[in-house]
Amino acid sequence: MGTTEIIISLIGGFLAGIINTLAGFGSIITLAIYMDVMGIPGHLANATNRLNVMSSSTIGALTFYKNGKLKLDQGKSIIIAVFLGAMVGVYMATQLDAAGFKQVFKYILLPIFFVLLVNPKKFITPDTESAITSPWITMPLYFCLGIYAGFIQAGFGIIFLLIVVILSKFDLVTANGLKVAIVALYTLIIIAIFHFNDMIIWKAGIAMAIGQGIGGYVSSKNMVKMKGANKWAYYILILIVFLVILKNFEVWTWFG
Repeated sequence: MGTTEIIISLIGGFLAGIINTLAGFGSIITLAIYMDVMGIPGHLANATNRLNVMSSSTIGALTFYKNGKLKLDQGKSIIIAVFLGAMVGVYMATQLDAAGFKQVFKYILLPIFFVLLVNPKKFITPDTESAITSPWITMPLYFCLGIYAGFIQAGFGIIFLLIVVILSKFDLVTANGLKVAIVALYTLIIIAIFHFNDMIIWKAGIAMAIGQGIGGYVSSKNMVKMKGANKWAYYILILIVFLVILKNFEVWTWFG
């Protein structure tokens, strides 16, 4: 890992931090940078990407805690279900080589792109009047979502919020606090597992995490005040994911 790669990580992380703050899905951007710009094998990129996730989720959890908005006691069963699922997911991730992960990743991109187009954020509206959905339905959903998070993480947050707000009837503030706390918890264990499997490229991961933290800070302080910044970030995100899909499916070869 040379100086050029570290600079790419810092700049890529900075841009991802801006887009993540304004539109979300930062993990998919940093993962794409690792794989498609820096040429890091997919399974190692997936492992290294967790350092960015750990950095942002820990800062988020501490912020919620500092402001008295972190209420873990309300979501103990959810935490357990997601955590157990994440342990299954990370085990699956350690069993794939670069080719296997790249094959899985490109097909995961398709539903992620669909989710982006649908923009489910607009459907996250708390409804405290209706009854809470049975745990017999929600707990398997949380467990399955945990498997996905442990395996690849990208896009976990928005799906988690949909389930916890619409089905489990949490308010958005409590749901967001629970989300970042859960991510920080399982990501800490996941990083240890990936590390002991010698799958993390620490220099690139730390540089990317620093860049993403700076980008997130800058955007939260300044760009959210710019008219239409969120909309433009959303369009840029869709474009990035679309281009990553084109590259991974090598669409240009279909017409050769």
